[in-house]
Amino acid sequence: MTVQVRSHGSFRAEDLLAPGMPEKFVEIIDGELVTMTPAGKFHNRIAHRFEDLFDLFCRDQSDLDFGGYNDGFLLQREPDVLVSPDASLYRRRPEGEGPWLEFAPEIAVEVLSPSNTPAEIAHKTALYLQAGSEQVWIVDPEARSIEFIHRDGRRVRVEGDEVVRAEGIAEGLEIDLRTIFARV
Repeated sequence: MTVQVRSHGSFRAEDLLAPGMPEKFVEIIDGELVTMTPAGKFHNRIAHRFEDLFDLFCRDQSDLDFGGYNDGFLLQREPDVLVSPDASLYRRRPEGEGPWLEFAPEIAVEVLSPSNTPAEIAHKTALYLQAGSEQVWIVDPEARSIEFIHRDGRRVRVEGDEVVRAEGIAEGLEIDLRTIFARV
């Protein structure tokens, strides 16, 4: 079966529900279908560590929930923006009818892959923040660093063996970079 993919900004989130469409590793950025390459074991391990960290944090925060790389967030319509951060933390909301969440997570975590360009990450960060995210965390496995980008424009970069205290919705959460970036 041939899958028809519309381009030039006209691809919509509902198009992903058509028979024959890929179920994973795609996003829609400004109406364009973007196929993501599988990221690799170390990238996935780091993403799972953030999911685990958020999971533990949410157990004591009944108003919060978390997500992983397969959770889609519909940030915008016309042109559609449907993204799947590697991990996310957000306030609980009533669940909608569709397969994706129709809001921006308060915190979106993007773990860099070798195929990511600085322009792509900057654009995606701007999309999250414009849609209402409080923070975007850019995690660089090669540099063993995390850049915390806040909606108010602040940017904080940490690296090395630091233990970082999160802010905002994640206040009280501690991030041990040694644990996040451990190879085993």
